[in-house]
Amino acid sequence: MRKIGAYLLLIIFLIIFISLGREKLAAYFCNQGNNYYQQRNYKQAIIYYKNSLKIKPAAWMAHLGLANVYLKSQDYPSSIEECKKALEIDLSCSRAYEVLTDLYYLQGNYEEALRILYKWQEKDPENKKIKQSFESSCYSYFVSVLNESTELFMGQNPQAAISVLKNVLSKCPGNALGYYTLGFYYLSSQDYNNAQISLDKCLAIDPQFYYAYKLLSEVYFKKNDNETAIFYAQKLITLDVQNASVYSDLGLLLVNIERYGQALLYLKEAVRLEPLNIEYNYSLASVYRDNKMLKAAIAGYQKVSLLKDDYPNVHNDLGDIYIVLNMPDQAIKEYQKEIRYCRIKMQDLPNSPILLNNYAHALTGIGNPEQALGIAKNLTIAHPRYRQGYLTLAKIYEKMKKNDLALESLEKANQLSGQAIFINDEILRIKRVVLLQAKKRLKTN
Repeated sequence: MRKIGAYLLLIIFLIIFISLGREKLAAYFCNQGNNYYQQRNYKQAIIYYKNSLKIKPAAWMAHLGLANVYLKSQDYPSSIEECKKALEIDLSCSRAYEVLTDLYYLQGNYEEALRILYKWQEKDPENKKIKQSFESSCYSYFVSVLNESTELFMGQNPQAAISVLKNVLSKCPGNALGYYTLGFYYLSSQDYNNAQISLDKCLAIDPQFYYAYKLLSEVYFKKNDNETAIFYAQKLITLDVQNASVYSDLGLLLVNIERYGQALLYLKEAVRLEPLNIEYNYSLASVYRDNKMLKAAIAGYQKVSLLKDDYPNVHNDLGDIYIVLNMPDQAIKEYQKEIRYCRIKMQDLPNSPILLNNYAHALTGIGNPEQALGIAKNLTIAHPRYRQGYLTLAKIYEKMKKNDLALESLEKANQLSGQAIFINDEILRIKRVVLLQAKKRLKTN
């Protein structure tokens, strides 16, 4: 009976084969494979797709059907092979490109996925799915590369980090975050021209990319183009008027080029937005001091002291102002506070140049310039590019009435500052003192 059944089945297939013809039979098997695929019966689907290909090896739809089944079964190598066979038969097979792209994407092979997408785009330039696939592939590719480049950058290998990012951007040029990150790497490597180019590309893609303006301001400041640096810092305000750090950064930028009047406006706004921010309050008080608004400066420094009494140098600043106002007792109290806080902190940070400098400054203020001199000298030897050390050394020498050495220290500080106005004023002041002393000696003789 079984043999009779098998013969009958064979006769039925022969009848179908004769009536439908070879082409139609191949299509019949392929359609059956599609039905089983829709029912998630992948084993039966594979059987029918393969039967279709036995009859017609050039049936790209059957290869594509197998590719879909293997994709669902997570047999990625077999799915890739079937997609490639489908494309060998029909180069315009959009579904084969789509599946192949997904396969490479799922395996994290983003470069190959993008290569397939470019081929697909050539064959089907109006397909909207391609754009979506490009975006998702480029984003995932960039995320994976960003992790790699960050590790290289943090591992003190910025050139390798730059190279990795440039490679992904050559394939995905529309990534604003990629160009921003590249700009950051260039800036950190002091390659300001390439940093500028990268950040300009970032803003060309996304004109609202907030942090790119922030970084560009720093780039132009490093290039000594202060006006352009200010322009980009001001641009930030138009993008986010409630961000206190934007006003503070712009204020400090103006302080660096000694435009104190303008700086005050922005630093006041930063303090208004964040009234308890110690750094903003300290910056504002310091600009009041530099702008000769001493009462406002005292109030500002006292507020800082209330917020954090051991804030670095705040008591030195107050002491200096009290000296100018001829209030020596109040000045000494402030210098003594600075000394106490410096000694406590130096137990953990004995070599901190900031603490050592503040300590030497305070010692000079209480009338102990000899002890301060040794500290300041060692500081400038250990940190020859630390400008503040030379300014403190000049103050010590002036206190010891060694004006020639004070002038020498101020000149060194001026070289490190790029000719700062306030240092030039100090140089002129001491030169006038030296001249008056010389005139007095001549009269005495």
